[in-house]
Amino acid sequence: MESVANRKHRKTYDPVQPPQLPTFGTTPIVVHTLTIVFRLSRPRTWAFPVIGFLLGYALAGGAALFQMGLGLGVAALVTAATNIVNAYADRKEDTVNQPRRVFWLDQIGSSGAVTTSALLYVLAVALGLFLGPLFLVVLTFGIFNSVFYSMPPFRFKARPLASLISFSGAVGLAFLSGVSIQGSLNLFNPVFWLVTYFMLTYGTVKNLPDYAGDRKAGTRTSATIFHSIKNAVSFSSIVLLTPYVLLLALVASGELAAIYLADLIMLPILVLVLQGILKAKTSEKLEHLHTFGFFYAISFLLFTLVLTSTTLQSLVIIIGVYLWILLVSRVNFDSRIESRDWERQKRKSP
Repeated sequence: MESVANRKHRKTYDPVQPPQLPTFGTTPIVVHTLTIVFRLSRPRTWAFPVIGFLLGYALAGGAALFQMGLGLGVAALVTAATNIVNAYADRKEDTVNQPRRVFWLDQIGSSGAVTTSALLYVLAVALGLFLGPLFLVVLTFGIFNSVFYSMPPFRFKARPLASLISFSGAVGLAFLSGVSIQGSLNLFNPVFWLVTYFMLTYGTVKNLPDYAGDRKAGTRTSATIFHSIKNAVSFSSIVLLTPYVLLLALVASGELAAIYLADLIMLPILVLVLQGILKAKTSEKLEHLHTFGFFYAISFLLFTLVLTSTTLQSLVIIIGVYLWILLVSRVNFDSRIESRDWERQKRKSP
């Protein structure tokens, strides 16, 4: 039998008002919250800076697994923070383009998004302390680019050319960070210019599915500067072919080794992607093709890595990157939704 004293000191809970948990923003700190944060960080996009870093590190002659691991960690952390900042800053556009992302953002609240981003940046700097002062200089530029890609007063993404240049930093700055660990920077490295320019042109593709929302929000992008989505698609298709022109020019001038001509093997895949883009009639279809474009872009960069460093380590990296992308895509751990159900509902409604 329970004593009277025990009954007096026993804590009771109101079944209608459950126990209060520690909070993160407006949401209790539970696994579900961490899942939302992970989703908003868009883990599949971490592949771009990871490959960029590995390219620079390999070309600089780096081979230390400890340095490589730290560099990859920094690349992932900064990219995760970038995506959360972008979701926070693009709430207006996403009410049309990605309303589910707005829902997830609301679950952690504005303070939660800001706190998470700040924590990720701090962790990136903490890891960068072990990679040398020059790495920290490049990382500082990377964080500046990360924050002000979306945030005022600069908000690079609201200006078409600045947006593409800033976006290309996902690979270009990561490349330079990999080189910097060895204590020097070579801004005239032809591989650096090839992959950075490639990323710049790929930036035009990601703007196509968001055409409607960006136009409604008054955001100027490489797509919305055109009065119709058809013209924007045509422009992007032409721009996407130009990295191969640069590739041929660099090889012809002797700046790039002839082995890099093997990158031309990716050209037929690009043609297939472009054919699909030109035939697309809806934002949902463009989003679906953007996913194919994503795999094409990753494949081009990974193949360039193999041409740069044909080793067993490169093969392991390629397998690891693809497995990571397939895993996070399989379990839908990405806040960019390909299946735009809300658009289907609009088309079905009278």
